[in-house]
Amino acid sequence: MAEVRTICPYCGVGCGLYLVTAGDTVTGVKPDEQHPVSQGTLCPKGATAHQFVNHPDRLTDPLIKKNGQFVPVPWDEAYDFIVAGLRRIQKQYGQDAVALISSSRSTQEENYLAQKFARAVLGTNNLDQCQRVCHSSTVAALSEVFGAGAMSNAIKEFLDPGPQALMIVGSNTAGSHPIIWSRWILPGLRKGIPLIVIDPRRTRVVSEGERAGAQVLHLKLRPGSEVALFNAICRHIIDSDWQDKRYIAERCENFAAFRQGLERYTPELAEKISGVPADLIRRAAEIYARAKPASIAYGIGVTEHRSGTQNVKALANLAMITGNMGVASGGLNALRGQNNVQGATDLVRPETLPGYQQWSDSEAIRRFEQAWGITMPIPQAGKYFFSTRMWDQIEAGRLHGVYAIGEDLALSEGNVRRVHRALAKLDLLIVQDLFMNRTAEYADVILPAASYAEKEGTFVNSERRVQLVRKAIEPLGNSKSDMTILCELSERMGSPMHYENAEAVWEEMRQLIPIYHGITYRRIEENDGLQWPCPSEDHPGTPTLHVGKFARGKGLLSVVDYRPPAEETDAKYPLLLTSGRSFMQYNSGTMSRRTKSGLAEPENYVQISAEDAERLGIQDEQPVKVSTRRGELLVKARVFPILPGVIWMPMHYSESLTNILTNDALDPASGIPEFKACAARVEPAG
Repeated sequence: MAEVRTICPYCGVGCGLYLVTAGDTVTGVKPDEQHPVSQGTLCPKGATAHQFVNHPDRLTDPLIKKNGQFVPVPWDEAYDFIVAGLRRIQKQYGQDAVALISSSRSTQEENYLAQKFARAVLGTNNLDQCQRVCHSSTVAALSEVFGAGAMSNAIKEFLDPGPQALMIVGSNTAGSHPIIWSRWILPGLRKGIPLIVIDPRRTRVVSEGERAGAQVLHLKLRPGSEVALFNAICRHIIDSDWQDKRYIAERCENFAAFRQGLERYTPELAEKISGVPADLIRRAAEIYARAKPASIAYGIGVTEHRSGTQNVKALANLAMITGNMGVASGGLNALRGQNNVQGATDLVRPETLPGYQQWSDSEAIRRFEQAWGITMPIPQAGKYFFSTRMWDQIEAGRLHGVYAIGEDLALSEGNVRRVHRALAKLDLLIVQDLFMNRTAEYADVILPAASYAEKEGTFVNSERRVQLVRKAIEPLGNSKSDMTILCELSERMGSPMHYENAEAVWEEMRQLIPIYHGITYRRIEENDGLQWPCPSEDHPGTPTLHVGKFARGKGLLSVVDYRPPAEETDAKYPLLLTSGRSFMQYNSGTMSRRTKSGLAEPENYVQISAEDAERLGIQDEQPVKVSTRRGELLVKARVFPILPGVIWMPMHYSESLTNILTNDALDPASGIPEFKACAARVEPAG
């Protein structure tokens, strides 16, 4: 038996664990007592994170579709097929007729190589990754108003020293980020700090917060009404003279326009739009504004709207006018959903070069061109490739080939029937993953990838902590790491990328990316991770962003206006469908559903209020039909304490695709789809 210290492959908490191995098999998991975030704790997913690694369903050989059937082939044949296909498409349709989608489950080094492959080998800026459908609105909003689009404070600051009030918005933290909740938030609530929860559901955050003895104020808002609610809270704070006037004067700009923009957002108007009583809005404003420091934590219930960028800006306004940015245990804290989605976002965005370096920065472009020996494909300002707009390009005949690494597009996008039609139209679809998935069904070639247990590199967790991932076993069968595949493919394409190991890739990265410059593998090892920005090797890292000064100078107070969801309810579709993550599952379910924890939640379902269930003649666990303007599903109903008029469904089940129902209306600023609000109907099945 051997034990290898590494990082959990699930959510953005980035918990530490040991993989227990026997030969080429991972047999168990042990919590890492010394890890600075998880401190010897794991959630049920983390505790079973070994069980999918050696699962018999793992892809272990390259596959090419021949006569409609997938046939195992040698790597050389698969590479020849891919190279010929990419060259044919680009010769016929141009450099930008192909696109690459990288993965938040891949390491930092692999994501860096993926964007380098797109830009340096394929010569295109057509690249993206899954942050487009979860927190792209966070990055767009916070980059504009603060100058940096990431979680502002360290996870431990939820307890040490701890906020005097906590607002959790659009996040069932107890289920989606269990160790942040149990290790860092819940102990603070036991001390009696007030908790404001903004969510249409009475989640475990509410019930466990109450059991902990916290003063819990639950605002059950109607999904899509966030801007009106946040603006009303801001207005009441200012009307009550609770704003931090000195902070606003010294550290913010545009206050006069911002204040004028709040004029119509009375608590009474917000009540009409959101369904939250005006007196509760006033109470929330008082609790948050009069506590110092006060912290906001939020999730995809805020971001996944066509107004997602505006939602985040409105929350940023609230944090700024109360002086809660740049202070320990304050801040605006985006809780990221995947193990390396923060890191993938750092590196793979069409809007910026790696490390959020701007396309307007000619010196940054020169550094990359010199290091890579290429002329960089510079996109036209404001006309960036977004993965969520891919389907338009495919339908218009402008995009013909897609290389999808670790991303199940056919499950995770909005209105997936349209996605399925587009994928079927491609001339070439390359899928690189651990298991067969819905996207792979449309592939021309499938490449078997190595899991987190079979490679080395780094992940970046939600608090910007760069951590080491260590290899426990060799890749299963003939599978290969994403790094190996990308380097071998680039060699075949005539643009070699040679690296001795993952650390060599990191060394190139930190020379080109200022926020990582002072982070070395040795320093990560010695410090149990370092939080960017870390500009030099004598810098300790940055637990709290924006101390003393925002990255952009002064924080921008934004004028944001309420815009209703793209699709509102009517007589035919009288309910509002929202969706999200469940406790035991992880994203597309290909990993979690092959573990004991995932088997505890075996099938899709819909949560419906007792009031709506009674009105519709629906019993708990009764089969029902859920319909929207895009499709219908048969699932079981679960009567749940949710705002009447709203229903909720998880998004993890490939055989019952919730995203058949959801809307693909996009936020114009970030390209994020409106997963969180569409008109629906529920009726007894049969």
